[in-house]
Amino acid sequence: MTGPMDGMFQGFDISAAGLRAEMVRSEVVASNISNMGRMGNKHALPYRRKGVVFEEVLDHVDSARGVPGGDQVAAGVKVGRITEDFKTEFPSYHRPGDPMADEDGWVLGSNVDVMQEMVDLSVIERSFDANLAAMRTYRQMLQNALTNMRAQ
Repeated sequence: MTGPMDGMFQGFDISAAGLRAEMVRSEVVASNISNMGRMGNKHALPYRRKGVVFEEVLDHVDSARGVPGGDQVAAGVKVGRITEDFKTEFPSYHRPGDPMADEDGWVLGSNVDVMQEMVDLSVIERSFDANLAAMRTYRQMLQNALTNMRAQ
């Protein structure tokens, strides 16, 4: 049996899930930036850029039975998996004196692009701001609902 207050704080849960997912994404970006200097060669590969794939989280509800997909409501987002970038090639540099150079003097650099990582950080910041704004708005809606309930 469900009560009238069930799901009242679900708006906070959805925004919090977004904040948690973006926090993981920011940690992956930080890892990319901090490891971008790890070089390699044809015998030992350099650091490979990582990315985050989000998945939608759905909750099951009892209402709207019989409607295709009507028994599910949005419940936020989660980190589905962390992937590695196999599409971007490793840049190669001719550095014969480098300790990581192979017998021909070639060194492979990481496929991390610092400008892409900075763009990702900017997107993460905007997502944080949007989730916090959604929480503030939801809180205001709940306060208005309580005020209206008290007035009657």
